[in-house]
Amino acid sequence: MVTRKDVARRAGVSPSTVSYVISGERAISTETRERVERVMRELDYTPNAIARSLAGTRRGIVALHFPAGHRGLNTTEFEYLTAAAQRARRHGYHALLWSDAVDDVDSLRSLLGSQMVDGLIIMEVLTEDPRVPLLRAAGVPFTLIGRPSDTEGLVCVDDDFDVLAAHAIDHIADLGHHEVLYLTHSADDLDAGHGPGVRTLEALEEAARRRRIHLSRFHAESATRGGHEAFAHLRSLSPAPTAVIGFNELAVAGLLRAASLADVAIPTDLTVVALSLADVAAEMLTPPLTTVSPSASKLATIAVDALVDLIEGRAALETPALVTPVLTVRGSSGPVPRTRV
Repeated sequence: MVTRKDVARRAGVSPSTVSYVISGERAISTETRERVERVMRELDYTPNAIARSLAGTRRGIVALHFPAGHRGLNTTEFEYLTAAAQRARRHGYHALLWSDAVDDVDSLRSLLGSQMVDGLIIMEVLTEDPRVPLLRAAGVPFTLIGRPSDTEGLVCVDDDFDVLAAHAIDHIADLGHHEVLYLTHSADDLDAGHGPGVRTLEALEEAARRRRIHLSRFHAESATRGGHEAFAHLRSLSPAPTAVIGFNELAVAGLLRAASLADVAIPTDLTVVALSLADVAAEMLTPPLTTVSPSASKLATIAVDALVDLIEGRAALETPALVTPVLTVRGSSGPVPRTRV
């Protein structure tokens, strides 16, 4: 598959110059225009019609590949996508959301074959992600929000999960908690190698060992129903956990609801700390949630800036770039209760 980058390389110009020849957005010398057009004919390169029409006032299109699945997007995920789209627009690019499944490589191959996009940002990265070899073979510029196991030659930006876990565990331990329930995504997600899930679990277990905290685990579906099930599981444990660390936005909301229905007060009876949750989501809940989260805007900005650099032929970001998460104490965390839940 011939890409805009192939045309630029053969013609001895930058990919953005090829875009300008196609769109007519900027004046290009007659000699350069004719050379680019000749190479396009030689390589049988035909710009996608949609991309060409949109390119009238923009350099091109970047795709955000977020495999939303049947559950759609939660508030935190939407914040990532919004920040990425806004940053792309500042660089003069349209942003296209592509939400097919991670393992639907045929769909991704079809997107690449359409020649509609100049580059991609890959999200919800697996430890062994099937999209990576496909994109490498296609020669299309791409960056990742997340990391596979092998990052050699890749441009990645990710959460610093060791710091994330240390902040959460230290905060809870300093409040006197020793029995903690980790509320996370489904076991199927971990088995599939969901990068954030795998790295968060490993980092939390290490931090819990360091602080001598007993960390049990509950895998919940990404729905409020999953949070109700997690709360029922918590109450069945002996000794019962006095704190919950949640890495599943909808399930955490469900757990808060279940606790309220059972007259379990947060944080008097039970402390809850959420991981990688957007501020707006944390502050919409009752009580507002204590969180340990990286800046979604910063992650998205670094990924988009690096992608634009790749598209336009500038030096690549040194990676992986890790964004340090921040502990924000709100109303859901407090000292260990005298009586257990």
